[in-house]
Order: sequence, then C-alpha cells, then structure tokens
Amino acid sequence: MQLLTTGAEAGAWTRCIITPARGTSPWERLTAIPVRLGRGPAIKLITRIGKSESTTTVSIADWPGRLTDLIGAGAVNLNVIAPDGEWHARRTRAGRWLVSRGRPSLEREQPADLPPHDRLRGRALSESNPAVQALFIETGLYGKNGQLLGEAAAKHRQVQHYLELLRPLETWDSPGPIRVLDAACGKAYLSLALYLWAELRKNPIELVGIDREPAIVESVERSARRLEYARASFLAGPIRDYAASRAEPVDLLVSLHACDTATDEALAAGVSLGASAIVLAPCCHQELHTQIQAGRQAHSLPAETTWAATLGSGLLRHRLADIVTDSLRAAALEALGYQVDVIEFVSPEATARNLMIRAEKRQPGPSTRDSAARAFDRYRTLAAEWAVRPALEDLLGDAWPPRSMA
Repeated sequence: MQLLTTGAEAGAWTRCIITPARGTSPWERLTAIPVRLGRGPAIKLITRIGKSESTTTVSIADWPGRLTDLIGAGAVNLNVIAPDGEWHARRTRAGRWLVSRGRPSLEREQPADLPPHDRLRGRALSESNPAVQALFIETGLYGKNGQLLGEAAAKHRQVQHYLELLRPLETWDSPGPIRVLDAACGKAYLSLALYLWAELRKNPIELVGIDREPAIVESVERSARRLEYARASFLAGPIRDYAASRAEPVDLLVSLHACDTATDEALAAGVSLGASAIVLAPCCHQELHTQIQAGRQAHSLPAETTWAATLGSGLLRHRLADIVTDSLRAAALEALGYQVDVIEFVSPEATARNLMIRAEKRQPGPSTRDSAARAFDRYRTLAAEWAVRPALEDLLGDAWPPRSMA
C-alpha cells in the first residue's frame, strides 16, 4: 500500500490491476496507471463493466483515499507491475492478505518518466521484439511481412490475455526452469507464447506438449525447432499414459479446449504429477449432459422439478450441463487442496465456452483441510442433485475421494 500510495509520481510502479470478488463491486476490473497530465501527475483509472470500459483520472493528492475506496473491505486481488518486480496481493474473505513478489516483466517498456495519458496499453509480448515477431509469423498470427493478419486478430488478443491470466501464478517465483505440461496441446500456439514470455522474463520453462494426433505433434515440433526453443518438446499419445510414465513432477499443467473428458484427464494428470498450478479452459461438455438427460428420461433426477423450466430446452440443458460440469471440476480441485478461480478466458463473442479454471495448490494446514472438506461436501451435494458421476472420479484413481475427507 505504501508503494501504491507514495510511489506513483516517482515511477515506482507502472500499473495496478484491481479485481474484486464477484458481486462485491459494480465493476469487474479496474486498472490504475500513473500518467502525466497538463496540470501535473495523476492516476488514470480504466474501469471495466462487461464489455464496456470507461476512463477517469484522479489527482495524486486524492489517490490514496480513492485507492482505499476501490479495494473496499471484502476479498480482492491486486496485481502491481513495477520496474524492479511484480507484486501479487490477495485479501481473503476472512480479511487476511496473502502477498508475493515476482520478477519484473521485461517485455513491458518501463519509461524513465510518467507516460502521457493517451498511450498504447502494454502487452505481455511486445510486437516490437524480433523474437515475438518470429513467433507470431511461425504460428500464423502475422504474415511474412510482420503485419497482423486480419483473421488472426482474435487469436492475437487471446495470446496476450492468456499470458496476463497466467502471470499472477506463484509458480513463477520458483527457482530454476519451471516444468510445464500442455495436455492436449493441439497446435500449442499459446504454450509457445508462454515459453517465449518466460524466456524474456529470465524465468525459463521446460515445456512438454502431449496430444493424440501425431501429425499435429510433428508440425508443432518443427515450429519449435525453427524458433530454436531448445527446452520445448512435443509427444503423441494419450494424456493418461504420459502421466503414468513420467517420473518427475510438473510445476504447471495447462490444458486449453481439450474436448469433453480430455479436460478431466488433464486435471487428473496435474494432480497425479503434483502440479502446484493447474490451468484449464474446458470444452465440449458432453458427458454430464448425457447423464442428466438419462436421469430425466428415467424420472430419477432430484433436480428435475426445480429446474423443469431449464431442462425443457435443449440449448439451456446443454449450457446447464456445462455449468454443472465445470462447477464439479472446480469443487474437486478445491477438495484436493487447491485454491480455485473460475474466470473469463476469451470474449463470449468468440465462443460460449469461454471459462478458465485457474487453480493453485494451497499450503498444508488446518484452514486448507477445512476448506477442502467444505468443497468435498459441495461436490457430493451437487453430484447427487443431478444424479451424475463424472469420469473425473475414476481418472483421479487413489486421489479420489480425498483421503482427509474419505
């Protein structure tokens, strides 16, 4: 707080992103940026509500009071970017602050003086960097002339946003190369971007991508070699087989848009390999929709009466199954000792399946056990209400049910 309130004019920090707990604020996210106006230094506030953003400014003198109002008294996340490092602070619902400090994001230009009010926003990967341009050309976001292809604009935004969402993970504070597994990697353009981003931060990773399609794997492997990403490798095969054969743990597991229960395979792989962070963007939730529909036809669905208005529509029933599926995944991760956030990954305009489950392993202790027990109860209650048994339970093997709650 001292850094934020007294260091703005001196350039001690360049950006602060404030994210309140859902339902505690009229806005979803606010970004504070120190700027210089004609009348002197100030703080530019960019407020996001849904798809809309609005911008206001507050004087340096009024900033400490405004900051106190902005963070309020409830749960809130602060991500502060500074020239010499990045601060991540989270206040829990119980009022406890959890604070960590990471290395500086080298891809962000750090001006010697406060930037003017109307400047371009910083990006996780700066397009002026030749290595970034090479990556974007290789992955088809740029043409050979180094210009963004019109049809690739949405993917380009997705790459930058993906890196922003992964940046707060505490795993980046670990020493040595970070071991990353991309389960159901597909073309892996997001993981290749993650590799470069970490490399530019002097926080290198050892990346392994696994996918069932040999042709896709061969293509991505060739791209990695052309880009000279020496610590990136890609293999063809089932996620479960790879996880069972891998001898060493991973630090971070990512799985983006793995179809149906492949997301559950990835989640189970992350748990079995001891990942300190698991990031999933689920896709194609068919398994529980089939189970819910079977229960409905057999009139054995406890939720049938309450949710009759929703279950009568095929479209709404599918979307409801999506929500139930991802709610169970999030609850399962919490029951297994992870702190879980469910956030928006891509714009709803691009796809209705735009959620990301971001989980970080909690420190052992009584509070973690209590939180895990409550999450397990929520899991069992929800599964019973919809008369479903996700494949995740079998995929987790001996890890399910959690031993502390069994």
